Amino acid sequence: MTTTTMTPVSESELGRHLLTIRGFHFVLGALGDPYARLLHGDGDGTDAIGDEIRQRGPLYRSELGPWVTADAEVAAALLREPRLDTGHPGAGQDHVRENLWETWRTCHVTPLSGTPLTLPLAEYARLARLNDPVLGPRVAGSWRADVRRALSTVLDPLGPRFDLVTDLAGPAVAAALAAVLGFPDPAAAELATLLPRLGVAPDSVLCPPRLPVAGELAEAAARARELARDLVEERAAGPRDDAVSALLATGHDRADVTQVCLLHLVAGAGIATATLSGAVVALLGHPDRWAALRQDPGLAADAVEETLRWAPPVRIVSRIAQEPIAIAGQEIDADDHVVILVGAANRDPSAGPDPDRFDPARKNALNLSLTGGGYEELVAPLARLIATEAVRGVATRLPGLRTDGALLRRMRSPVVQAVLKLPMSTGG
Repeated sequence: MTTTTMTPVSESELGRHLLTIRGFHFVLGALGDPYARLLHGDGDGTDAIGDEIRQRGPLYRSELGPWVTADAEVAAALLREPRLDTGHPGAGQDHVRENLWETWRTCHVTPLSGTPLTLPLAEYARLARLNDPVLGPRVAGSWRADVRRALSTVLDPLGPRFDLVTDLAGPAVAAALAAVLGFPDPAAAELATLLPRLGVAPDSVLCPPRLPVAGELAEAAARARELARDLVEERAAGPRDDAVSALLATGHDRADVTQVCLLHLVAGAGIATATLSGAVVALLGHPDRWAALRQDPGLAADAVEETLRWAPPVRIVSRIAQEPIAIAGQEIDADDHVVILVGAANRDPSAGPDPDRFDPARKNALNLSLTGGGYEELVAPLARLIATEAVRGVATRLPGLRTDGALLRRMRSPVVQAVLKLPMSTGG
């Protein structure tokens, strides 16, 4: 098991650090650097800015320091590159202390040692070997009945008007995860309020949140770890028919099972929520696709896969070179920061015909979402299952669904571009 240590930083130190990085993003973005503008979150998304970045070449160096690509071929190669990892060579995981005094480093902006989002790729591979026999791509579907029962407790009571995220997507994902992992009722109820606070974690790796948000994230991560640890201890003493009990039955260390559980809470919940929200937004924005799904809810899996390609729940992947790499005519030095714009690469014109079109019937399209051997890939099977069953349930139970107000996205969310609120109606 890999443990993480973190040199404590004061609130004032962290506040100055976050403001400094925010200032870099603003100034360099205003001077014309598209990646800096993207991180500043001034309204441009990774998809909209992808063409501008591609015009600078398949791999360009941002004024912030990172090498950035929106090119499909280069992005795919970098996601497979074994000489890239999540941390600085030899630096362990104490990223934020170096950032405080070397503010040009913008690859680990916020202290996230309480979350498992910046573990070495080898650690994700090791944890995946524990996760996959129970929640991996070949077996995640065995939890389908549990997911459906949990989703019905959220979908069935919905009234004629509700919010897509706060009333549907967020509670649905929390209920499904609690059911599969095996959280008892009090903890399951707490997850519904805890998981939205954890949802800012993927963005916070690269984009500085406001100081109060950073504090809430740290508190939420600590509480999620407590809940995961308590659940593991309970199931070790008395196994039940749930995923945590099944993980423990493999004979792995309890701390590892806790870490896997925490990954699903911190990363899997956000990915499932963003995918579900993105799918509903995309489908309602394409009435013919929504009509086809209502007629055949079995198309939900195709709708989710196209959502993952068209509007990925993790649109930016961050890596650091462990040794020199030559790629796309550029020489990347050891310790250089490399950024893969997955969402923009999926829409690269070279990736396939008409890549900007949302088309669940699309076949054999490039889809780099939730690949690359990081936390995204480990939690993807369960997140896919939950999103797919939720989309199926929405099409079945809410056929008259329509938007009933303006869509609001979360500020400072370049990685997820998270939907914050969207009023919905089931009226005709």
